[in-house]
Amino acid sequence: MQLTKQDNGKPFPANPLAKTETSMIQQIEKLKEIINQNSMGHLPLSYRVDLMKQIGNPQTVQKVLCECCKKACSSFPEEFCAENLLVEVLSEIDSYLYNNKGTAESILVSIERLRNYVEQSADCPEGMASWAIISLGYAIRYDAASILAIEDYNGEDDDAFDFESWNADFICSIACSGSNPFVETGNVEKRKEYWLWYVKMVLEVSQNPNLKYLSLPVFKSLTPLIDIPVRRQLDLVKTNKRISFDDIRDAILLQIPSGMKWDFIDVLFVSCTSSMLNIRFSTGDKIKIGTMATNNICKDFRLKRKEMYIYYPKEGAWFSLKMVITSNNSYNLDFNYDNWDEIPSYFQELDWILSFYTKFPRSKEYTPLWLRKIVGSKKLYLT
Repeated sequence: MQLTKQDNGKPFPANPLAKTETSMIQQIEKLKEIINQNSMGHLPLSYRVDLMKQIGNPQTVQKVLCECCKKACSSFPEEFCAENLLVEVLSEIDSYLYNNKGTAESILVSIERLRNYVEQSADCPEGMASWAIISLGYAIRYDAASILAIEDYNGEDDDAFDFESWNADFICSIACSGSNPFVETGNVEKRKEYWLWYVKMVLEVSQNPNLKYLSLPVFKSLTPLIDIPVRRQLDLVKTNKRISFDDIRDAILLQIPSGMKWDFIDVLFVSCTSSMLNIRFSTGDKIKIGTMATNNICKDFRLKRKEMYIYYPKEGAWFSLKMVITSNNSYNLDFNYDNWDEIPSYFQELDWILSFYTKFPRSKEYTPLWLRKIVGSKKLYLT
């Protein structure tokens, strides 16, 4: 039997949570009408700000924005998730919000590392989905202040703010509909569909903030184990010796002090948008050579790389090269075309990698998965 009165005969007070839920449900119904009546199929920012303030809890608001990003990513083909670095960051954020793994600071580091790279491609729906994840990362680090505490806000819509200040929910609407409603009308039905999904999702998340509304996009890499074909460029050096590194070996040997005993010399040359040359004896001691000699050797390495690339451009160009010179003046060469881990950390900047790839594009079959995640959305493959 359900009790309706207390021991003193007075009725139990109304449940404030039930009242809040009823109010939220009523507000959601009103927002559905607003979306359906809007000529652009858009839900203005002022209504979303009020809705998020009604929720109040920054972490729940962050989860709302996270669900928007998952929705946007799931609207693209599998290749988008399989070959997009930002989806990995979204997974990091999802684990932080729902599994309490990681920190807001580490998420900030991740998005700051990728921001410039993403900003360059935020001119298409896929690029906007990536930019939404960047926006989400800032919302994680700064307690969703971009929607809960907009400075001097007087009810303006999204178009009153700079691109960098947009919230993830609005950016995802562009990704899902294919256009910014304030620039071109675009697909009104898709935009309306997104915002109607949005208000339904907000209600569910506000009622059950500890349950994921959407799972992360599930995808199977189209090439889970990428088998890079054998490169004919290597034959130019190792088989028919059409391209020789003898001159570089000789230039390095000229820098060795006379009388110095050594078993072998290790040479590491790395080149993205700038170059690094590291030459060491078998003892581990670094060989110091002058600036002019360094510049000339680096220039010669770059010319060899370009020459190899010109013969077979579809195979791409090597990022780094290890050269081991033995005491009898023979040498071995190890070219790194595909291994991210062999590129020193201070060269693992996406802007540099992208600049290098733009200079030496390759066909998709010769592109490892990590590189596909950087260049795939930009459609830079050599055909």
